Amino acid sequence: MSIAAAAQSLSTGFFRVPPEMLAEGRHTYEKRCHLVEEWDDEEGGSTMSPFDMESWYGGPKESDVFWPPLYNRLSSEIADGVVDVDKSSSRVISLGDFPGKQLIDTRGLVLGYVQSGKTTNFMSVIAKAADLGYRMIIILSGTTDNLRRQTQERLDDYLAFPNRSKIHPLTTQKNDFCEVTTANALLNQDEMRLLAVVKKNPARLRRLNKWLKSASATTLAKCPILVIDDEADQASIDVGARRQSTINKLIRELLSHPKSAYIAYTATPFANLLIDPKDESDLYPRNFIVSLPRPDAYFGPERIFGSLEAEEGITPDDGLDIVRIVSTDDAAVVRPPTKKEDFISWTAEIPSSLRTSILWFLLATTARRIRSNEIRHSSMLVHTSMRALAHMETRDAIESELHQIRGAYAVGEPALLHELRTLWETETAKVDAGAFENMRIETDTVIDGLDGTLAKAKVVVDNYLSEERLSYPKNEPQTAIVVGGNTLSRGLTLEGLISSYFVRASSAYDTLLQMGRWFGYRKGYEDLVRIWMTAELRDWFFALSTVETEIREEIDVYAKERKTPAQLPVRIRTHPQMAITSAAKMRSAVKARVSYSGTKVQTILFHNEDQSWLAGNIVATERLVADAKRAGHNEHEFPNAQTRGFEGVDSDSILQFLHEYKVHKNARTIDPEPICKYIQGQNKKGYLTKWNVVFMERKNGDVSDLTLGMDEPLKLLQRSKLSPATPGTANLKAISSTWDRFADLDIDKKIVAESFGLPNESKVRDHHLRTARKMRGLDKVGLLVIYPINKDSRPNAKAPRVAEGLQVPLEASAARRNVERIALDAEEHLIGISLIFPEARDESDTVDYVTANVDTDYLEDVEDEIDAADDQDEKNALQEEAQAK
Repeated sequence: MSIAAAAQSLSTGFFRVPPEMLAEGRHTYEKRCHLVEEWDDEEGGSTMSPFDMESWYGGPKESDVFWPPLYNRLSSEIADGVVDVDKSSSRVISLGDFPGKQLIDTRGLVLGYVQSGKTTNFMSVIAKAADLGYRMIIILSGTTDNLRRQTQERLDDYLAFPNRSKIHPLTTQKNDFCEVTTANALLNQDEMRLLAVVKKNPARLRRLNKWLKSASATTLAKCPILVIDDEADQASIDVGARRQSTINKLIRELLSHPKSAYIAYTATPFANLLIDPKDESDLYPRNFIVSLPRPDAYFGPERIFGSLEAEEGITPDDGLDIVRIVSTDDAAVVRPPTKKEDFISWTAEIPSSLRTSILWFLLATTARRIRSNEIRHSSMLVHTSMRALAHMETRDAIESELHQIRGAYAVGEPALLHELRTLWETETAKVDAGAFENMRIETDTVIDGLDGTLAKAKVVVDNYLSEERLSYPKNEPQTAIVVGGNTLSRGLTLEGLISSYFVRASSAYDTLLQMGRWFGYRKGYEDLVRIWMTAELRDWFFALSTVETEIREEIDVYAKERKTPAQLPVRIRTHPQMAITSAAKMRSAVKARVSYSGTKVQTILFHNEDQSWLAGNIVATERLVADAKRAGHNEHEFPNAQTRGFEGVDSDSILQFLHEYKVHKNARTIDPEPICKYIQGQNKKGYLTKWNVVFMERKNGDVSDLTLGMDEPLKLLQRSKLSPATPGTANLKAISSTWDRFADLDIDKKIVAESFGLPNESKVRDHHLRTARKMRGLDKVGLLVIYPINKDSRPNAKAPRVAEGLQVPLEASAARRNVERIALDAEEHLIGISLIFPEARDESDTVDYVTANVDTDYLEDVEDEIDAADDQDEKNALQEEAQAK
């Protein structure tokens, strides 16, 4: 029997082996027989695929042609990571269809990180696929010319040129698809591999489909085609808009041939995981999802924006202190008007924040080059609008500012030198170079070296109207301030990005995360990276990165539970925080569904200056305590958790509390109305009828004057607020910790870790705690955690913390800690809450809710710009085709 047939036989009839046992047995068999490569989930990431999927790929062979030269090249460039790339790309190949099959119909998804090396991974997949017999390889490379050209350049350099006698490129760095040689003539060459890097543009995809369809049915029946969809959540998904529907249709047409495999690559899988998996002709990754591991040196959202967990007594990880806030006034100056009639008379100006970001770019670029003792590519990103004409205005203003700076520096103007000195000394005090083992550069040394940087600095506009294009020649280091919109939004790598000025108001949160060109690798200048953005954008980035992290965790959990991609959409589709994405994408209120199964939601925003609002929440909490005591619940202590509260409180009391408790109007992660509906729905099924209520207190803290009706006064928590703060609003960013899911249990953390075979308690994740609660018989019981917070909370300057990925503790000195926290200064003590839900018995348990609309005057309508770019590309395509003929 084949492996799949044997597995099927064992799962039915006489044997009826449980699926989990069968999957484990099969995995062991395949490893022992060397049918598949060893796959370590800790090192290689997580994989979701049907357990009965036929395994066929045992890794590269000595006879391979395309993979060995690429492997040797990568070994010389990323020696420490080449093994991981080899393993993960082999895993991706093994999950698809064998090219010798009569019919190929693969749909897969590879989930990486923004600017983390996805191109390297899919280049490796392409090389191995070419060795296996995939004859035509198509890379759909985003929606912009510069990303397509950058991808083409890398594939030419790493694959096509080393194998120039065996690979026939159908596209070039200059020209997108406009092949005139007949398809039959090229596709019938068994030993030749065809390579096309095609922009996701209707005109280009139509030409490609027309060319493929010109081949005979016999030719196509024996020609395996591999389609790699880079930035797969952009444009490929049919979301109803005209352009997306067109491109989705054209991609599906491309995959309609008898032997076609589709592998999507993205860092933000929101749209991909919301495709209806029942539509087999669409692009849902029904065969597999591979979540690549985060590289050790990766400079991602957590390093910059911190995490959504706050352990008591430990300074919250707010990320590195590299984000600088652009004031509302400055943002209004650099952002063009949204109305076309107002835009005509608009002139770009350089506010103080933009000038500071330019000066920092010059200083940091100089310092980095002094450190490395060589000139390398260095870039600054300026992204204030999608509109191409606005980029031209902004370029002129920046060039004028650069001219003024050069003149003042040349004559040694004291005001400029003082400005530079103050900026360098202030910024280097906030992020210590030594924490990254980087060399500290003295102020005078940096300022004296500015002349070379100023001489080379230039402003580049990259959009569909500009004739100049952003490029990074190998032997010509660039010092570029890059101004752009859509062309800079996705996929494109800005070499040596060191300063970013980003104030654009995006209409989609997942688009925002992709716009974070500052994510990636910053070896040797981690301490020099700076980002200027509005406070609102900072909060949006943090919220979305939190959602993204949770989705990755869900994929990991589902993979460990041997669940298939078809089971994942239920979870993602009903994620409470997906409202963040939906609310931003919709221009008006829209109905949606949400499940709180297994989730944890918390309050982080408070009206700290509204005495009545704060007092109302205190009263609501006092009433909850009184109701619990009146119902016969005695105050209970949980010794190991060092908490106290009540067990078995009726859900009616919890619902009444949620009705009275006020949530900040801008809260994105917690909404009492759908939460109450969800609880009521679960109550009807006999779940969540009982709740444990726990009060978190400060360990070894002073007793306060606040009791909330408890037997003894409370020891209030200390939670400072983020700075700068929106007037009247305190953003605490996080009030709960991972272990709060255990706040009502008398279990030692070490024992929990040991029970899951983990080396220490720091490795315990939320899914472990969910499982542990279920094992304790609490799979029907909800948990309400209440956080009484001192109105006079101050930043904790004494507690050390360790930044993620660093071995060096960030001590309490101003030079080595995040200084974004300021005093809370509230009119009354704050009552924060966290609702922690067990997993629902039925994964489809959801409730209806309505997402909030977004102020349309604040958002740009980008469709006009995209349509104009498509029209221009249509003209270019006609010219290229004419020239080719």
